[in-house]
Amino acid sequence: MTAFLIFSFLVGAVLGQRFRVLVLLPLTFVMVLAAVPVGLLADLTALESLKSVVFAAISLQGGYLFGSGARFGLAAARAGRVFPRPVKTLR
Repeated sequence: MTAFLIFSFLVGAVLGQRFRVLVLLPLTFVMVLAAVPVGLLADLTALESLKSVVFAAISLQGGYLFGSGARFGLAAARAGRVFPRPVKTLR
């Protein structure tokens, strides 16, 4: 389960750099649809599989937040180099 949470966080970070927040809704829905059969194949109860989906959704959203923050941080660093602030000089 830890590997799934790490993978979910990394997918969220990649999506946070490329897409808007609405991409999380269909991805979470697909994750729920995929978790039910996988949980049945792994002999998990429905409650355990839903619990893992909830944790994965939280991890996905945390990764999205991290990726979005990294995108804006990199853009701010680039903007500082491209458009330097004018230097105030005394006359």
